[in-house]
Amino acid sequence: MPVLEIIVDTVQDAIEAEKGGATQLTILSHYPSTGVTPSYGMVAQIRKKVSLPLFVLIRPHTRSSIPCKEDIETCVSDIEVMKTLGIQDFIIEFIDQENNPNQTAIETIKKRCSPIQLHSHFAWEYSRNRTEIIEKLIKLGFASIRTSGRTNINSWFDNDASRSIENICSIRDLIGNRISLLLTGGITLSNVINLTTRTQIFDLQIGRGVRSPNNSHSPVNSAIVAEIRSKQIKAYKQHITQMKDDKL
Repeated sequence: MPVLEIIVDTVQDAIEAEKGGATQLTILSHYPSTGVTPSYGMVAQIRKKVSLPLFVLIRPHTRSSIPCKEDIETCVSDIEVMKTLGIQDFIIEFIDQENNPNQTAIETIKKRCSPIQLHSHFAWEYSRNRTEIIEKLIKLGFASIRTSGRTNINSWFDNDASRSIENICSIRDLIGNRISLLLTGGITLSNVINLTTRTQIFDLQIGRGVRSPNNSHSPVNSAIVAEIRSKQIKAYKQHITQMKDDKL
C-alpha cells in the first residue's frame, strides 16, 4: 500500500493523523513558518502516543536554509538527542548559495550522527540543474525525496502541485526506482485522485490538506485524513489493475 505521510506540529495532530489512517508522520514545530526542529518533549510524547514511523524535521531556524558552522552543530546536537528516543529518520533541507544540496553540511551530519536515515525536504527544487541535483541526493544516500514540481521559475504556485504535473512527471522519470519519491504541495480531497492518477506517484506527504480549515494554523482532522487515505488507495488499486490489464 502507498505511503501517507502527514505533517504534524502538535501531539494531538499526531493522534488524529494516526486515527485517520496515516502511515507515517513528519514532526516539526511552528508549521505556519514552514517549520523548525520540534522540541524533545513533543517528540517524546508523540512517540508514546502513536505507533507510526516518525520523521523529524531538522531545521534550527527559518532565516535561511544555508547553514553556518553553528547551525550544523545545533543540528548534530538535536539529532543525537532525538536518537535517544529511537528516532532514526530525519528530514533536512540544507542548500548552498546556488540552491544545490549543501554537501559539506550533509556529509558532516551523516558522519557525526551515524547511523541515521536522511530524507530530503523540497528546497532542492530551486536548483538550476534538476538532473544533477537528483543524482547528488542519491549519491549522498538520501532515503527519500519530496517534490511538488516547483522550479526556480514557477516557485510556489500557491503551493499547488496540480499546476506542476509536467515537472513532477519529469522528476519521477529521472528518479525511477532508485529512491523513494513522495508527492507534496497542495494535495487535498478534491485533487488527490487527479494528482496521483496523472503523475503515477501514490506516496504522499500532506500538511494543510488534512487540516480544517485548510491552512497551516489549523489542527489535523482525522476524518479528512481517512477520506484522503481512501481515495489514495482507490487510485493506487486502479493503477495496479490497469497495469495488469496492459500486460495481457
